[in-house]
Amino acid sequence: MSVQFSGWEVVDDGACFPGVTLAPAQTPQNKGIYKMFHGTSVASARAIIAGGFQPSSGGMLGKGVYMSRDVKKASNYPHLSISSNRVILELRVRVGRVKRIDKDNHPLQYTWSSQGYNTAWVPPKSGMKSVPSGLEEDCVFDPKRVTVVGIAKAPTTAIEKELQQLLDKSSKQPKGKAGHHKDVCPLCKRKTQQGAHHIKQKCWKCGQDICILMSKHFCQRKRFYVIPKFSILKQLTAKRRHSAFSDCLFLSQVLILSERVRMSLQFFGWEVTYDDDSPRLELGASQEPKDRGVYTMYHGTTVANARLIIANGFQQSTKGMLGNGVYVSRDRKKAERYPLNINAADRVVLKLHVRVGRVKRIDKDNHPMQYTWSTQGYDTAWVPPNCGMKAVPSGLEEDCVFDPSRITVVDIAKAPNADLEPLKQLVANSLRKPTVAAGSGAAAADCSLCNRKLQRNSAHVKQKCWGCGQNICTLMTKHVCPVRI
Repeated sequence: MSVQFSGWEVVDDGACFPGVTLAPAQTPQNKGIYKMFHGTSVASARAIIAGGFQPSSGGMLGKGVYMSRDVKKASNYPHLSISSNRVILELRVRVGRVKRIDKDNHPLQYTWSSQGYNTAWVPPKSGMKSVPSGLEEDCVFDPKRVTVVGIAKAPTTAIEKELQQLLDKSSKQPKGKAGHHKDVCPLCKRKTQQGAHHIKQKCWKCGQDICILMSKHFCQRKRFYVIPKFSILKQLTAKRRHSAFSDCLFLSQVLILSERVRMSLQFFGWEVTYDDDSPRLELGASQEPKDRGVYTMYHGTTVANARLIIANGFQQSTKGMLGNGVYVSRDRKKAERYPLNINAADRVVLKLHVRVGRVKRIDKDNHPMQYTWSTQGYDTAWVPPNCGMKAVPSGLEEDCVFDPSRITVVDIAKAPNADLEPLKQLVANSLRKPTVAAGSGAAAADCSLCNRKLQRNSAHVKQKCWGCGQNICTLMTKHVCPVRI
């Protein structure tokens, strides 16, 4: 039997589904997305809309962001604040894994987040002394699971209009080079992100136009089942006349009894994303880097050292607040301060692309992994801005990358006027530098199929594609077979 692959449907925990409204007494489902409310002050509402929630450091459920599906509960906050300074934000919350906390001194009342749960839920009228109102309450550990989607209540129409404008502005996608907002993909209906274009191609089964980010696609073609042994079909047909087999059971018997049955998914191409080929992302200094992300960062140095770095790559620093590694920052202002104690006229700021790998957040003095993160499987240490560490009196964002080969110099962000163009030319030459085969003294040739440089002792394997017969290289990042209707 040959089962033709004819579409897909994806269900995930992402925020692409509309929030569901639950009554306060209804139990939330794991991985559900629900409408909730959060009461705060006018000033805090502006900050939340602009920069997202910050977890409370304490409370009846420990650390997290507190909210409720009951708007009456949210309207009581902040405590000791006059009603003319209260705002209720409407939220969409991806609850993840939920733990019910329904009694005082519950064994997981303060430790649920360390036990693999994302949200703690206190049902209404649970009798807990710390909830005298008896109204439903939730605590979400990760603020990134919470999105502000509307203003449920504001003290005045003017404030509501102001906050709504801030919300509309924050939800807009970044502008492109021409100053126009990115379009919505007509196929997957998602907004295109800056530097991450949607890949569109023909479905290899039915020929329809598809986007690889579509969560659902079904081919409009009939499915055929090939039964290798006619004798098996004949026997089961006779059996079916004298029994109450359903069509489904009949088909399953055919598939089980046939010794020759094989399920074969026709494979018609692929697309691969490598860690070093990922799109470069621009993050704000306070945004947490994602594991395996590739980010733009900066490094401050001298003119002489800049020439050496461009020619030979970075060398690890043997000491520093985060131990061995190369110190960089997403905040250009931070890089412009280095090296310390030299004339500003001799400073150069290198623009870098950094493959951060696995990232460890170091956000306090005497962190248990402040100097040992690289021995624990992490590639980069990240110090967020304004974390209060004494070793970072400026409060500016900082990173330390253990492996210098994860860093590529791509441009000169700042340099003395006389050195700017020569340094830029050195960078351009280094980015074009070909790989040299050992002992040959000449540049290695590109593979004619994958267009990658041939590395020493690493021959590229070439063969026929099993779908369309074209010549392919196993290191090709993308191959799509011609559609055959």
